[in-house]
Amino acid sequence: MLYGMAIGYHGRMAATLKAICFDLDGLLVDTEPSYYEALRSVFAEYGCAVSQEEYARRWVIRGTRTAEEALRHGITADPEALSVEVKRRFTAMVERELKLMPHARETLEQANRRFVTALVTNTPRGEVELILSRAGLSGFLQHLVTREEYRNAKPAPDCYLTAARLVGVSPVECLALEDSARGVHAAVAAGIPCVAVLNEMTRYEPPEGALQVLQSLTELDLDALAARWPVSSG
Repeated sequence: MLYGMAIGYHGRMAATLKAICFDLDGLLVDTEPSYYEALRSVFAEYGCAVSQEEYARRWVIRGTRTAEEALRHGITADPEALSVEVKRRFTAMVERELKLMPHARETLEQANRRFVTALVTNTPRGEVELILSRAGLSGFLQHLVTREEYRNAKPAPDCYLTAARLVGVSPVECLALEDSARGVHAAVAAGIPCVAVLNEMTRYEPPEGALQVLQSLTELDLDALAARWPVSSG
């Protein structure tokens, strides 16, 4: 399936790769294990055990909300209070230590040499700014599209359509880098080709519809993709 028109008016090539859109959690920064530990510890206080696989399949891959999962586990506490406590514990862990995903900084450096860069995430801006500051990545991302900037979260295409408008290019001139099926679906629905880069959480259910499915950013070759743009999923 082709992701956009390859030939424009008068037979000229219509698209070149101009912008790279990065997801955040699980792609650039290794935050998912911390979020899992924060959530696991809160649920454990109510007698509920949440395994890493359950967290990966339901929270990360499906995008279920903590309130929904609390109800499913029979927790009757205020769901908003639960979510606030999970976020508090997560934030404390991020402030103590935050690891980059393998080759994240190198990939951002390479992208900045040739392309416009944007962060496209379901995470709220305050949390994003904390993470980017702690990780030392703020200077690599020219545009930030956070949860406040659009109506519907991934897997809806809203965030990527917003990113393309903000950057000032057409969707087919962008490449999205995502780690989860929800992110891949959001990008593809917006008409943006996407490369999936799996991590320990998203390997449980590799996404469909991506140009490539990689095991690490070390396998990504932006120059090769740009050289044969526009590309298809084969």
